[in-house]
Amino acid sequence: MASGVTIYDLRGASLMAPFTDEQLETLAADSTVVRLDRGTSLFVEGDASDNFYIVRSGRIRITRRSSEGTELGLSVVEGGGTIGDLSVMDGRARSATAESIDDAQVIAVPADRIRSLLKSSPEALMSVVEELASIVRRLTGTQSDLVFLDLPRRLAKLLLTYIPEWRHDANEVTVELPMSQAGIAAQLGVARQSLNTALRTLTRDGRITADGRRVRLTDVAALKAYVRS
Repeated sequence: MASGVTIYDLRGASLMAPFTDEQLETLAADSTVVRLDRGTSLFVEGDASDNFYIVRSGRIRITRRSSEGTELGLSVVEGGGTIGDLSVMDGRARSATAESIDDAQVIAVPADRIRSLLKSSPEALMSVVEELASIVRRLTGTQSDLVFLDLPRRLAKLLLTYIPEWRHDANEVTVELPMSQAGIAAQLGVARQSLNTALRTLTRDGRITADGRRVRLTDVAALKAYVRS
């Protein structure tokens, strides 16, 4: 297609799953590919929510900043992930900032075109409702972690999410941190010094060994039990 976007680029997004090939062809024709250099902002908090994004390659970090400049990392979206699900529903200004961790490509799908299709497709609308329910559940889990888990356990839980799918059965795994320690600290909502203290705690207890961005989880089963304790 002239836009460089095909229906196969869109089909992988859960939001797009209920749409027919004909509907996806229409959306693909209106979509564009956005290329981002490392450290480039896709949008910032307060921007107009014109597009829904699908990450084609690279990683995008979603953050919020307080009025004092303190940064809170919300999530990291990798290839196949989506950004801006909420904007499809309400069209309100961006509630967070999206910045590329490394060189990335994202597909920008006009949000108003998606809304038009949703009005005529109850199945697609229900898919969006389910996706938003999933987001609310994740946020509820995050809030619960802030209350019930201390920082070392929250860090351990985050490290467990970095285990590749094909290594989920292994009990000793080396994972690669997707961003700097400053980025990890922001995602956990703590200062860099606090993160370093949590890393030292897990290392001292023999739960991990760290070498830069490479972290070895010495006993995955025990680490999961530690998070639950």
